[in-house]
Amino acid sequence: MRNVKRNTAQRSGFHDRSLLILISLMLLFGVIMIHNATVVYSQGVFGGAYRFVLLQLGWIAAGSLGFLFFYRYDYKKIGRVAYPMFALSLLSLGLLAFLGFLNKSGLIECSNSIIFAPCINGAYRWLYLNPPPLPKIPLMGVLGFQPSELAKLSLIMYLSVQLNKAIKERDNSFYVYLFPSGLVALFILLQPNMSTAALVFLIATSIYYSTGESLKPLLVTGPVLALTGLLFILTSPYRRDRLLTLIGTTEGKELSLGYHIKQILIALGSGGLFGVGFGQSRQKFQYLPEVSSDSIFAIIGEELGFAGTTVVVILFSLFIYKGFDIARNTPDLLGKMLAVGITSWIALQFFVNVAAMTKLIPLTGVPIPLISYGGSSMIFSLMGLGILANISREKV
Repeated sequence: MRNVKRNTAQRSGFHDRSLLILISLMLLFGVIMIHNATVVYSQGVFGGAYRFVLLQLGWIAAGSLGFLFFYRYDYKKIGRVAYPMFALSLLSLGLLAFLGFLNKSGLIECSNSIIFAPCINGAYRWLYLNPPPLPKIPLMGVLGFQPSELAKLSLIMYLSVQLNKAIKERDNSFYVYLFPSGLVALFILLQPNMSTAALVFLIATSIYYSTGESLKPLLVTGPVLALTGLLFILTSPYRRDRLLTLIGTTEGKELSLGYHIKQILIALGSGGLFGVGFGQSRQKFQYLPEVSSDSIFAIIGEELGFAGTTVVVILFSLFIYKGFDIARNTPDLLGKMLAVGITSWIALQFFVNVAAMTKLIPLTGVPIPLISYGGSSMIFSLMGLGILANISREKV
């Protein structure tokens, strides 16, 4: 019996270390590429070459505290944290959805007149934590966060707890899955942010699928949701333009979105097999938009070539395998749903970003987890990974 316990502990420790190594490698690679991609812009605009990399290290430090908290927190009692987090995400998303609705209705203009919620590129997706007249934070300035990133993590936690309860009590688990995920997706859609809304719903669906419950209701709701999404695309000029750019029509090529994807493809194409050399990117000299966040995969492809992008794909593939392996070997349903939800979250964001960079889908603005620059994404992703590492200790 003592040997069995020792072997179980060894397996648990091994999985913890291997998961931590994968996370650390992705974080390190991301920090290096962010500094490399932003050094010219940072020096020219802010007068210092290290602004973005220092901020990213700050986000990683903050996220690591969240990682440690959830790593040590008993995930079987995670409902105590999930409910207030989910309520906060609904309140903040509801506020942004209301502002987005007012903007779309013509009742307010997209501007910075609302001091706590900036309108960026026609959408309300951010909330300021220290809006004027509150003082700015040194180095960071006005600090904001994206409620949609909080919503991804809190929805995973909330759905897992509620579905676990519903299945134990033999309640209708499909409605428990559909209503919260549908409400969150609707709020995000009204910002507007269709790609994140779709991503959230896919993450929720992966959690429901992992329960083993009947999928027959999805045969009805699935086509309805797909048609609704198509309707939103066709009735929105901006989303329609993105689709035209993907298809490659003459109209789409003349759009600014066409410029973005063109610069991405130039970066990836010029990289060849082994790249133009580390630090030798030309596209980062203000040709390619969003070089540190959404488009960082293109910079990796340009400087490190197909070999470099393959390394990134391998890292994420290993992580995805590890995450689903943890889910498969978790002894309880709650842990399984949490592990599936968190792994699907990271996997889907990675696939969506790479698909957009290679023109398989329209540009989405979805970053690569752990590698792209960004505070909200980094902090909440590391919190979720802390839960995943916690669950890995329960493997038998």
